[in-house]
Amino acid sequence: AFTKILRTKYDWRGWAAKHKDKTCWDAKSRTHAACGSVDDYVSPNSHRVKFQLQPLQQGLLLAEYNCSWRVNNTDQVTVPCDEAALLTVPWPKGATVSVSVENEPEISTDMAVRDVLIVGMGDSFASGEGNPDLPVQMSESFRHQGTYPRRARNDVSGNAQWLDERCHRSLYGHQLRAALQIAIENPQAAVTFMGYACSGASISEGLLGPQTYVDYKGVAASDGTVSPRSISGSAKENQFFWLQRELCRNAPKQRDGLWTCPEQAYRRNVDFLLLSVGGNDIGFANLVAWSTLRDNASGAIARFFGATVSPKQFSENMRDALPARYARLAKAIETAVPLQGTEPGFDPSRVVLSAYPDILADETGNVCAGLGNEDEDFYAANQSLNVFAGWLVVKQKRILAAHDQLEKLHRRMGELAEDHGWSFAGRAYEDKPFRGHGFCAQNKKRLDDPAEQLIIPCWGKAASATADCNLNLSGKDRSWRPYDPVKENFPYALRQRWVRTFNDTYMIINGKVTGPDGRVDDRASAAVFAETAGAMHPSAEGHAAMADAILIDLRQALTGALNGE
Repeated sequence: AFTKILRTKYDWRGWAAKHKDKTCWDAKSRTHAACGSVDDYVSPNSHRVKFQLQPLQQGLLLAEYNCSWRVNNTDQVTVPCDEAALLTVPWPKGATVSVSVENEPEISTDMAVRDVLIVGMGDSFASGEGNPDLPVQMSESFRHQGTYPRRARNDVSGNAQWLDERCHRSLYGHQLRAALQIAIENPQAAVTFMGYACSGASISEGLLGPQTYVDYKGVAASDGTVSPRSISGSAKENQFFWLQRELCRNAPKQRDGLWTCPEQAYRRNVDFLLLSVGGNDIGFANLVAWSTLRDNASGAIARFFGATVSPKQFSENMRDALPARYARLAKAIETAVPLQGTEPGFDPSRVVLSAYPDILADETGNVCAGLGNEDEDFYAANQSLNVFAGWLVVKQKRILAAHDQLEKLHRRMGELAEDHGWSFAGRAYEDKPFRGHGFCAQNKKRLDDPAEQLIIPCWGKAASATADCNLNLSGKDRSWRPYDPVKENFPYALRQRWVRTFNDTYMIINGKVTGPDGRVDDRASAAVFAETAGAMHPSAEGHAAMADAILIDLRQALTGALNGE
């Protein structure tokens, strides 16, 4: 792992940090227009294709000759015969490609590039929440409250950065990861990916209608204090509108409350629609809040504002609300997404609904142990959220109750997917890839590795190895424990847990509420848990495992799509 042997060429920020601004996504317009235009990306006129000769007999000295390549009747490209030629082939019609050597007959073949269009929609489990393209950097010299790590730049410029800032969508999301893997496995095909997943999205608020984003802005009060206010999207800030404005040649219009493409003037058909949605519709995040908030004033306030959902209410929402939500989503997809296979008409099997993984398991595969009557710091689950230990605690009874609901949700999603003819990629839960990799999992043989630590670094001493530092302890010998937040903080290092903890997101995202002057307001940030937004979501490794799980179910259908079947 990177934290055991420091690699000289390893970028501590992760691989995406150098590639965020090298994609075709235009962050300003929030469209795929950075490579020329939306039309160039969605429906290009041509593809660059690499051609190379392969000798029928081993040992032929192709390097001694020059080969002249042509596409249809265009000007020739001449390269040594043992080298590849890069040629521009029209799309989608294809072309006749020929190659010749002096004094030899020309050989040719007809070819066309198969371009698979994959659209990704959904919530934070698809967007890559918890895994910014550019993580926050901690300070060498400043500390929060004199004890905890503090951001190097404690203003807007110091924020973690994302491919799409409002949606917390990054290059680490499992839908994009799946599309990349499909491209790697099929080098003779092109793969075009259009991703719109947005953290905090539900079916009604996010996919079909405007949503409230996960970030906050600070609003100044008359007394000079700053209050956090959610950032809400406009009527056109929803995933179906975003898709229509890029996929449709005409301006999208609403019909029966759904965004549609007038005259069905689509630039092209969609091959597969990847979906991850449903959890926010019935209160998944609220169930997590119920299972972790303490039974004190903060818990009472949270219940008053509807921030928590009990297992009973979650189960009722699953039974009463989810079927209607999925039914409306199914209608919207059939109305607005040209999913078509070889047979005429809409093909619902091209909708791939992915399962949510079990994120509550420890390294042995058992449910994370929570508080009974012993010391809180003894439990790994509580060590993983100790930056807000005054508000949060994991109790065994509650986490078991929440875990039971995950199984029920998985079963219900599979049933509803079948009802609508969708493909259900259930292996992310059924095959238990996260078994042994939940938010409290640790590799007990490598606890000296900073990546395996669950508690947050603090400056000073403590009563035990798993306890927070105590501000009241005196002494000259003070240092960071259990690891240095600047020199040993590796957000994308290999680790046992594939789920971001509250402490992880503090060290990786550390979101803040900023006032009108652009400065951070710590009190407003703490009031809405801004520093830990993104907790309880898959890490980059977790997203890779989810992508692999989807592809096991998708490969057969992909083979048919790539062969035009």
